[in-house]
Amino acid sequence: MREAPKARFSLPPTIDSQPPLELVLFDAGHTLIRDTTPPGQIALAVLRSHGVHVERSVAASVMAGAMADVSDQWHSGDWWRSERTVRTLFTSNYRKHVAELDGLRDRQADVAPIADDIYDTYQDPSHWGAFDDVPATLTRLAEAGLRMGIVSDWGHGLEAILLELDVGAHMEFLVASARLGVAKPDPRVFEFALERANVAADRCVYIGDTYVKDIMGARAAGIAAVLLDRRRDMPPVDCPVVHDLFGLLRLLGVPASSRVAHVA
Repeated sequence: MREAPKARFSLPPTIDSQPPLELVLFDAGHTLIRDTTPPGQIALAVLRSHGVHVERSVAASVMAGAMADVSDQWHSGDWWRSERTVRTLFTSNYRKHVAELDGLRDRQADVAPIADDIYDTYQDPSHWGAFDDVPATLTRLAEAGLRMGIVSDWGHGLEAILLELDVGAHMEFLVASARLGVAKPDPRVFEFALERANVAADRCVYIGDTYVKDIMGARAAGIAAVLLDRRRDMPPVDCPVVHDLFGLLRLLGVPASSRVAHVA
């Protein structure tokens, strides 16, 4: 009889494994939360507040270019180690593209303040929302007796966003790179979270949406990692992959429906 093929990777601990799972760590952006206001809309409002009137499509194009440059840069370099470097990553690219607007060619002194205002406005919790599967997932994990925390490359504004969205209420702690002074994939970020929770690495699982920063970083700290591919467009990888957080529940052996009885 032919043997069943072996998995290409080890599976994370579950609530029934030995030792059992105790702690679930999450990435924040594109895992738990996402921006809900189009960047161009934010830029349009800021530009108008500075007396720069452009078409909505122009503001959208400016921000598309700036965010493309941010995306090209943020995976390399130690941008996330402080609020100053995080701000520089974004505002330098905002400045580059805003400066090309016709209404600012003779007002270059206004470019930096506009870029700063775009960055600060973006941090307002009203421009962020939790994914639809987040509330139920966090409730199920809590009902299963699992502890939760967040490990994220982010600036100082993340805590306010999470609290406003009621995501923070489920978390014991938040490890934000800009406050710790160390960013993913450095294993020290994850090791700090384990120390904070006083939990061994083999009783923990981490889920995030990037392979290098999330999967490799967590593994380097001895933590089992799960890749979240919400858009279903990632290439094959050597780790468990789920397409939503309900898939994480199944992987961890957590019931997808509430155990709490509702009495009429």
